[in-house]
Order: sequence, then C-alpha cells, then structure tokens
Amino acid sequence: METQDVKRQGRLTQIKVYVGKFFRIFVNERNWKTIFFAVVVAGILSLVLQDSMFVTKESTRSGFFAIVSSCIWIGIFNSIQEVCKERQVIKREHRTGLHITSYVAAHMIYQASICLVQALVMTAFYGIFLKFPSQGLITGFFCGDFFLSLFLVLYAADMLGLAVSSIVRNTTSAMTVMPFILIVQLIFSGSIFPITGHAKIISDLTISKWGQRVLCIEANLNELPSEILDSELEMLEEADDLQEILEELPEDVVQDIIRDGRSYLENFVHDYTYRKIYSYEASLVLRRWGYLALFALIYALAAVVSLEFIDRDKR
Repeated sequence: METQDVKRQGRLTQIKVYVGKFFRIFVNERNWKTIFFAVVVAGILSLVLQDSMFVTKESTRSGFFAIVSSCIWIGIFNSIQEVCKERQVIKREHRTGLHITSYVAAHMIYQASICLVQALVMTAFYGIFLKFPSQGLITGFFCGDFFLSLFLVLYAADMLGLAVSSIVRNTTSAMTVMPFILIVQLIFSGSIFPITGHAKIISDLTISKWGQRVLCIEANLNELPSEILDSELEMLEEADDLQEILEELPEDVVQDIIRDGRSYLENFVHDYTYRKIYSYEASLVLRRWGYLALFALIYALAAVVSLEFIDRDKR
C-alpha cells in the first residue's frame, strides 16, 4: 500500500497519497453509483415538479424543500460509511505516522469532487425539465447560482456524514443513525410547520433551513404570485350577493370593478405573503452560502477531533 511509503512524510504528501487512494477505490469499486443516484433523484423530482416550479410561491417553496432534502440524503449517503468501514486500518496507520488532519483533508478534497459532479448533473436535469429564471444574483445566471447552492448543500451534508462515520462503531451503526439525522433535518427545516421557541436553535443548525432559504432568495420567491389570490378570487366569483350587484351594473363599470378589485387583491396578497428572509439580495445569498460552508468546516473538524482519539478506541 502506498500509504506505507509516506507515514513519516509531511501532511501535504499524505494528503496527495490519500486523495489518489480514494479515487482509485472509486474506480476499482465502481462507486459511480453515487453519481447515478443523483441522476435518478433529479430525474424523478424534475418530472414531478416541472409543472409547478416557479409558478406560485407555495409550489416553488415546496419544490425547493424536496430538492434540498434530496441533496442532504445524497450528501450524507456519499460519506456515511467511508471512515467507519476502514477504522482498523486508520488506527494502525495512525500509530505509525498518519496525520489525521491529512486523512480528513484528503476526504474533503475527494468528497468535494464527488459533490461537484453530482451538483452539475442535478443542475443539468433540473435545467432541462424546469423553467429556470434567467437572472442570477451572484453569477448573473440563475443556473449558476443554483449550481453553487446545490453543491454547498451536498457538501455540507457530505461532511456531516463524514463526521458521523468518524464517530460511530461500524457501518451498521452508521446506517442506523442516518434516518434520524435526516428526520431532524426535515422536521426542523421550518418547511413542514413553523418552528417556535427553543426549537429555533436546532432549526438554525440545520442544513435544510439555509439550503431552502438560499434557493428561495435566488428564485425571487416574494415576486411570484400566490395561490391565495386565486382562492380569494374564486370566493368572490361564487358570492351570490356580489353577482346580483354586478348583473345590475353596466358592462364597462363591471370590468373596471373587476380590474381594480384584482389589482387591489394582488397588492394585498403580495404584501401579506412577502417575507423579508426571501428578499432578493446578493448579501443574503452570500451569507447563507457562508453558513453552509461553515457547517461543512465544523463537521470536518468534528471528524478530525473524533479520529485523533482513535488510538484509545478499544472497539
């Protein structure tokens, strides 16, 4: 094994060796299935969402929740077994000179490459089936901003999986923990129901919350029409008293009333559904990207801290 030749080498040399090792494992074990999963998930969601995305606030927000949730699942799945399956090898090599920081850094580089490819193919699929807006706040193109957001969500989730894989005993434990991590991400995202009180602290620490918010900002969610408007108009159209009054008025007056009423309702619904957290501002996008990048870094550090004590591990 090449790692035997670099046990007393510097950290950068070890990073290079381990990155090469991980890519060879990827090829030899045909781990392209991680890319295949991204393609399948993106294809399924594209078919389901193609008629609803970027049409109304509610459907777009729900669609982004589904997209972010799938990215978190794929990201965690990328790495949840990577460390624990070779725990004994890491322990042996650490005792003979392996730097844990080099090992984790190599994983970070390798997993970043996987996430980049996954984000690229997912963006391509969504771009084909969904009608993306043309403008973007950061890159100038929505597809560019969307791609970067997907990558950061995937990578943050990937590093979360790496941290869990560094802590648990074995692959069985890792796959047992994985559903609970996903449940926390989904429940505390704030998308299924409002989060209040102390639960907001947990919500602020979820990838799902910031991932969905940044996508909603990029899509300029506040300026999309709301389903509330259509429901209100239907109620007015079905009101018998209103219909009787309109029937007694001249046609041109009725048209003016309908036009002015619709305009009033549109302004009212826009103000009612406007959310400052979705303001179409580049600074908000960059801030949420920063949160996701920070999560990835914190999870990577957690993996380092956990593995630094691997020599004491009696498991």
